[in-house]
Amino acid sequence: MKTHASWLWIPVVALGLGACKKKEDAKAPDTKTPVAEAVEKVKDAVAAVTGKKIGPEERAAKLGFVRHLPQDTEVVLAFYNGSKIAGSVKKSKLWKLVQQQMTGGVVIDAEDIPEPGQEDEPAFDAEPAGVSALFGSEFTMAMGKSTGEQAGHLLTLNRRMGYFQMRGLARAFAAAVSSGEVASLDASLMSAYGSELAKDLLKDPQSGITLLEKAKMPPLYFAFKTKEEDRPAAAQQVAAMVANTSLLGEMVEPLSVEISGNRFEGSKILGAKISATLAEGREAMEEELDAATVDQLLAAIAKKDIVVLSGTVGDHVLLFIGASADDLKLAAGLSQSIVSTESLAFSDDYAGKDLAMLGYGQKAAMDTLIQSTGGLSEMTNGLRDGLAGAEGLGDTRDLEALFQIVAEREAALRKLGGNEALGMVAYFDQGLKIESYGGSDGGMIDWKSSNKLGHLGDSEDVVLFADVTGDAVYDEKARDYFEAIFETAYALGMKVADAPLAGEDLVQYKEMAKLFETKFRPDMAALWDAFASDFGNSLGQESAWVIDFKGGAPAVPGVPAKLLAEGKIPRISMIAPVTDRAKLSASWDKMNTTLTGTLAKISEVTGEEIPMQKPMSSERGGNTTWFFPMPFLTDDFVPSVTVGDKWFAASTSKNHALDLIAKAEAGGKSRDGFWLNLNFKALETYAGETLRLVEENAVAMTDAPLDAKNRKLAADAIATLADLDRLTVHSRRESGVLRSSVHFKTR
Repeated sequence: MKTHASWLWIPVVALGLGACKKKEDAKAPDTKTPVAEAVEKVKDAVAAVTGKKIGPEERAAKLGFVRHLPQDTEVVLAFYNGSKIAGSVKKSKLWKLVQQQMTGGVVIDAEDIPEPGQEDEPAFDAEPAGVSALFGSEFTMAMGKSTGEQAGHLLTLNRRMGYFQMRGLARAFAAAVSSGEVASLDASLMSAYGSELAKDLLKDPQSGITLLEKAKMPPLYFAFKTKEEDRPAAAQQVAAMVANTSLLGEMVEPLSVEISGNRFEGSKILGAKISATLAEGREAMEEELDAATVDQLLAAIAKKDIVVLSGTVGDHVLLFIGASADDLKLAAGLSQSIVSTESLAFSDDYAGKDLAMLGYGQKAAMDTLIQSTGGLSEMTNGLRDGLAGAEGLGDTRDLEALFQIVAEREAALRKLGGNEALGMVAYFDQGLKIESYGGSDGGMIDWKSSNKLGHLGDSEDVVLFADVTGDAVYDEKARDYFEAIFETAYALGMKVADAPLAGEDLVQYKEMAKLFETKFRPDMAALWDAFASDFGNSLGQESAWVIDFKGGAPAVPGVPAKLLAEGKIPRISMIAPVTDRAKLSASWDKMNTTLTGTLAKISEVTGEEIPMQKPMSSERGGNTTWFFPMPFLTDDFVPSVTVGDKWFAASTSKNHALDLIAKAEAGGKSRDGFWLNLNFKALETYAGETLRLVEENAVAMTDAPLDAKNRKLAADAIATLADLDRLTVHSRRESGVLRSSVHFKTR
């Protein structure tokens, strides 16, 4: 396997981040700095990739509240220059378009749309007020020790919930079959997804009371940088948030502590009080659970306190949430701070940059999260255990074996992935740049192979380009995994079809299943084999996607000649190297033979003749282009595949495919890892030319000129692209460390 206005908010934020600083005098660093871990391998990688390091004092000065975090902090996410970001977003053309749409729909009277420079806007350089002031300068969210473990408990609970839901579903179906009454299925399902599910979870050694006894609120820090004159008001705002816990009444008691010379006030939510309140309804609980389980549950809840505190730490107002006041830990000095460790060494090369964000995730915490995350196998295991020993379904051992195969192949696929500590910085330089080090690697990409098709995206006419070399082992195991899923789903569907249950919907389903089994199953198996085996093994691991807007428009009747002559349409192509042309040809022969037979069977079932179309072909330079005949096709608009001894291309344009093959054959600079490039300049040019052509030919097409209101709205939408240049993404490995660079470049 080779590898209605609300949508506008996403690019608005990205645009604002990028437009904050369009120029930066400082030259980008020539060296890269990976996440440094206190293990020898990563230290070696740091030494190989990194230039000199800065000291803890410099890191502390640059990173703000991070200097107060202890060394065992597991997650850090800090945002800087919030007022600048918000102001730039509001000044952007895209933000103005969003505002226009929010005023009354898509079509807006032209006179209601302010001309550029005449907008009635607030002064963006004014200081923010109210709650927004808390985020105006710097906002840091951090998670202390045990965050990964506690998040893992939640993921385990979710994973086991999926297991018990599927097990309950299988048991409910088996019970309905055994009773012969479909009506009993609904009642069984309600029980399986309701009280029975809760009881199963509570009794489960992995996710029940045992997990509840281990669970607690991890330490959460929310820090807001403030000016000295604004600090009392900001501290009062945060304290007011904490005071809302008083709504819980006697379950809360006031709390005041001093940590590292800083006074914190707040509340403790008492687990013992919550447990006592729940115990008042013990009689109802014992209708579902035995007395011993109720005792154990109430005892576990009684130990689960939550503290909510606020106070000031230097320039920052801090909100803390945790299981105990003892969990609120602040570094007494730089030597006890996370800034004195190698954990944040990845940020050193960017100390001189205008930071927008810093992120860090501890490797051990990430490992715990990945290990606790479930997959499809948790559900198939539930189905397997639910069917095991069930009466009325006959022999289910083959189905149970298939469920086990899915679980085993999923596990084999997951083993190909891995984790590293995650470090990330975002800063302003000709827009917004994001550099990341480490993180999670699923194993899909071959980081060692050099991409030979990277130069296909160099042209300024290319709107979208993506290039990657997939990992061969991952592809093979992914194919095995999906085959197991399809085979298991089919076997499960046929087991349902064979069940002695009546009902209009079931009767129809049984008929369709029988038809598929007797007529179409062999065809689908043959098609999958031709695609997954022959076709999949005939191409190289690298593939590139190229999109431009240079395609000639097809000669569609009723479209003005000028529009046809000057109009352009997108050309979309995928290109990959051919490694075995014989297998590639064999895959088409098998697909063609199978599809011909399948259409004949469909004709027999429907009573209408549906013949298999015969493809046409053309040759140029040793490459053959195959396509099915359709009206109005041109060389620049013909869905087709082009095949040669060295290259394969699937495209909407024969010309595009052949051009790309020629460029691939000529060769060019190689690249590594995953590349993506989105060219907003080319997109703006195409959108502008298209609007011009539509406007000039509107009378010929619709007997009326283009409506002024809609024309202005379209023009305003296109104008938003004038702020943007391009988006580039490059993921790779450097000295064994996973790296990713993102540049949202603005003009």
